[in-house]
Amino acid sequence: MQSRRLDNSDNYGKDNMSNVHTFHIPVMGTGFTIDTPLKVAHFGIDSVMSIGDDQLIERIRKMHAEKNKKTYIEISEKTEDHRAKRITAYLNLINELVDEKINSLRSYSPENKVELEKYFNLLPSTSVLKSAYQRQFGKDFKL
Repeated sequence: MQSRRLDNSDNYGKDNMSNVHTFHIPVMGTGFTIDTPLKVAHFGIDSVMSIGDDQLIERIRKMHAEKNKKTYIEISEKTEDHRAKRITAYLNLINELVDEKINSLRSYSPENKVELEKYFNLLPSTSVLKSAYQRQFGKDFKL
């Protein structure tokens, strides 16, 4: 999943977006990367998902929907084109949850201070955003 930016630009294409990080997280197997974007995309880190196992996808979608108090409607194996529908529903849920995490970081509050500091700490030392954040917050910025 392509990372999103905190600067409110919605240019998700690589041509319109400078890479914030100098690395990505590769595919490491179905169980390891099925929800990696949910864990790192809001930090601007690119990653991929292994979406081959639609039964696992459906179980993980249920878990994340319940955990995040989202509506979950099971897509049965008896449903026509169930595999495509499960994958689509899962990708839509992950997209929605990542967008919520990004919006949370964009609207600074004491509750998300740790996540915001983590975002800036993960940026490379050459990052313009990191430099601006350090200038703004000076000694309060933890590296």
